[in-house]
Amino acid sequence: MAIVVTGAAGFVGRAVLRHLVRAGEQVVAVDRRPSLAAAGVRVVTADLLDAGGDVTGALRCADAVIHLAGCPGVRDDRPDVERHRARDNVDATARVLETVPPAVPLVVASSSSVYGGSRDGRPSREDDPLRPTGGYARSKVRVEQLCAARVADGALVTTARPFTVAGEGQRPDMALARWIAATRSGVPVQVFGSTARRRDVTDVRQVAAALVGLARSGEPGPVNVGTGVGHTLGDLLDAVEAALGRRPVVELVPAAAEEVTATLADTARLRSLLGWVPATDLRALVRRQAGVPAGPARTARLEAVPA
Repeated sequence: MAIVVTGAAGFVGRAVLRHLVRAGEQVVAVDRRPSLAAAGVRVVTADLLDAGGDVTGALRCADAVIHLAGCPGVRDDRPDVERHRARDNVDATARVLETVPPAVPLVVASSSSVYGGSRDGRPSREDDPLRPTGGYARSKVRVEQLCAARVADGALVTTARPFTVAGEGQRPDMALARWIAATRSGVPVQVFGSTARRRDVTDVRQVAAALVGLARSGEPGPVNVGTGVGHTLGDLLDAVEAALGRRPVVELVPAAAEEVTATLADTARLRSLLGWVPATDLRALVRRQAGVPAGPARTARLEAVPA
């Protein structure tokens, strides 16, 4: 018996594996790509929809399952991206929901993008009507509908809605990773819309701890995983400058509809379930993601270059 983590080779998946290994848990790591090999981890390299007995057996015999596998990327614009989202987000989740016994706690990763941004600056609550903007968010709403139907049948399915996860191992297409790479290279940092836009930035290590805690709670329904504190994109850029000692040159580019003005989590339900909520030290987080040892913070004015 073990905790099964799907999407274990991904950004959040690797953080969850590290958290579980440190806690001494037995883990089955499932991914199409090779996952972390460590004591207590059994690696199953397989596609959830093409898998044979190894994945099915692991899901059926698990103590808990944290389902992170999927097609990420709000800005993914491949010609066939909707097919990938339908297959890897919706169909793969349906397979997991069908296979995991209803009495086994199952945490399914959704996204804060289902809200379509915060309303009038107030935090998004789990009972807010969903307003997905873009294909990625719509695919996550479909995932949540499958989860809700399973909960209605008595299953212990928790739908986690993480907010702007950052930290070491972040995908290179995500904003902070792109900004760190651009600043290091001395090329302009592209910012969509305005540096005044706000995000609830959540440390990947604390997201991992929250997901494991939710799996242990077995409490069904949607749960926000965020800090409840907003940071402007300018704050993030200041943190990049402080970490690298180099002033980012900002190129403002038009924002697509998916680029909402602000995100902010209402964390009351998360606190009620776990007894704590994540807190982000933005400058320490950016230094860690950039691989820079802690040192004196630096500040400098950002230069903006219009599109």
